[in-house]
Amino acid sequence: MTPYWFSKKLPASRHGIENALRLAFWAQGFGDSYFTCTQPETPVKCVGLWKSDFPLNVEWTPSEYFTVTMNEPNKDALEAFERVLGHHATAAYRNAEGKVVIEWRVKDASNRFAELAKSGVTELERLS
Repeated sequence: MTPYWFSKKLPASRHGIENALRLAFWAQGFGDSYFTCTQPETPVKCVGLWKSDFPLNVEWTPSEYFTVTMNEPNKDALEAFERVLGHHATAAYRNAEGKVVIEWRVKDASNRFAELAKSGVTELERLS
């Protein structure tokens, strides 16, 4: 089941977004995950800590896409985000800065994967 904060546009409130995200993770048993909203307007952006010490960034546009960016791959974090979002990720790759990006796409996942393949990102992998 897709969490409400991903399927609907939330008011542009940093506190409200942080609270919704934290509660979604805590409800799934990930109580040592924390998020700070850095941009409450769409696309929403947050910095976070997975298991209290693994930094990551998230960005999303409700009902369109969700991305997690981290320095190195982390299978536990990927599985947690899939559980919280209720969907398997679409793709993983390294961006121009060498960071790992994992994407979820609501619409046109195949077209997005083709876009990524043409874009020159490295280590592109289809995840679903």
